[in-house]
Amino acid sequence: MVSALTLLALHEQDSPDSSYAAISDAMGLHGVSGQIASGRKELFARMVFNILVSNDDDHLRNHAFLFDAEGGGWRLSPLYDVVPKPQVAQERMLHLSIGPQGRLARLDNALAGAGRFGLLPPDAARIIDRVVRAVRNWRDIFEGLGVPVRESDRVASAFRRAADIGMRDVDRQL
Repeated sequence: MVSALTLLALHEQDSPDSSYAAISDAMGLHGVSGQIASGRKELFARMVFNILVSNDDDHLRNHAFLFDAEGGGWRLSPLYDVVPKPQVAQERMLHLSIGPQGRLARLDNALAGAGRFGLLPPDAARIIDRVVRAVRNWRDIFEGLGVPVRESDRVASAFRRAADIGMRDVDRQL
């Protein structure tokens, strides 16, 4: 297992200047042949998830790759260390750059940067829509897992309404 920091051959101090697109590019160079496109789609979906739950702890050490000896390359590890971060600010940033608007945590920014993941806008919009639909039910999921309402209320401000962060541009592509 290596972190994205290692795969990109960067130093820790370079992490804030990096991007999800750089990870996608590295997947193209070092990924398992035949799995690069699906890995990039998964990375894009994870980025969208981080936007929706205000996970700004998405630095390069929190993305990792496992070596696939049969495939002769690296593939995304299972997702880990994703923590919704309650916030009061309307404008939010992630640690890594998302799209042409840099680190601005908006769905329209993700959609605008989808080309670096090998995605056409309609394909990226479908991924965004799928993740939005999954995340919007977070309270039901928490309740089903037995999370006390009081605890859910404490993290509620982390979860963002897609309509407030650029979903209109996404809907135009669906």
